[in-house]
Amino acid sequence: MDSILAAQSDANVIVLGDLNDYQFSTTLSTLKGGVLTNLVDTLPASQQYTYVHDGNSQVLDHTLVSSSITSYDYDIAHINSEFSGQTSDHDPQVARITP
Repeated sequence: MDSILAAQSDANVIVLGDLNDYQFSTTLSTLKGGVLTNLVDTLPASQQYTYVHDGNSQVLDHTLVSSSITSYDYDIAHINSEFSGQTSDHDPQVARITP
């Protein structure tokens, strides 16, 4: 991030995927580095999960954006984690980002 932002301070940067860590972890805090926003944090607390393990809702998948990205619609489609016959044990994230 530092080298990208040094080259272009208003770069539109998106980091996303199954990072296999919780949004409050040291690793995610380091990755955010004060310059990325985790879009899962913009949702109501009751919707902040992408995975359910042993009945516990957890966030393991993340979409982080640089501060230059200010226009977006973001949600987590809860179509897998809550159901036994799911295609995956993770829910997909859906983001529409307007530069």
